[in-house]
Amino acid sequence: MTSGTGRAAAPLGDGVALPDRVALLLRDRILSGELAPGTFLRVDRLGEELGVSQTPVREALQSLRADDMVRALPRRGYVVAEMTRGDVADLFAAQAHLTGELAARAAVAVGSTAPGHLATLREHDAEVGRLLAVCDGQDGGPLETGLALAHAEHGFHAAVNRAAGSRKLAWLAGCAERYLPPRFYTASAAWRSATRRSHATLLDALAAGDAEAAREAMSRHVLDGRDLLLAHLDTIAFWPGDSSTDPTEES
Repeated sequence: MTSGTGRAAAPLGDGVALPDRVALLLRDRILSGELAPGTFLRVDRLGEELGVSQTPVREALQSLRADDMVRALPRRGYVVAEMTRGDVADLFAAQAHLTGELAARAAVAVGSTAPGHLATLREHDAEVGRLLAVCDGQDGGPLETGLALAHAEHGFHAAVNRAAGSRKLAWLAGCAERYLPPRFYTASAAWRSATRRSHATLLDALAAGDAEAAREAMSRHVLDGRDLLLAHLDTIAFWPGDSSTDPTEES
């Protein structure tokens, strides 16, 4: 198996965060089903495909191993770890609970002690909206546009978390977020449309200081993403025991 779906190599260029960008792309391919459980991951092939040296690929794989997304095999390298449908549902349930609580706290803060956060959130939302429009006009957009949208969406959620003023809870939400495949979502017209609605509903709740409405809006936003991903993974027979998965394939 190639480390993707037959796409041309997409060089990532240089930069201090290159291992993180490689990890993001590999995480996205694993969680979107492009790299099936049991697929062997070869450092040299991945480096060639992504247009980077083997060093950031190794660092990225070590990061993914720490997240239990790949397993290291003695003298054989890395293999994509098994993930069940329940595992994916659990990850989203945790993310929905954590981010919903943060949104509720942010609503209280915006309505009382930190009203300036609302203007910042609207700025982040405007940038997300701009990139959503770019992706809409380009049928999902190229890799770099998708990564830019994923970064902007992360910035919006990070701003909500900062408004909540709960640093450790935000850290936990950030850990759970690592399991979400951002490029899968940015390429989805359904997700882009739902994101516009979710952001508008959330911002209205924050402006009104309505904690429960903010909690519901954020949780629904996360669970909409869950439903899209599970439907996709069901369609491609991603789960353990599905006949489409061949653990002898290599990437």
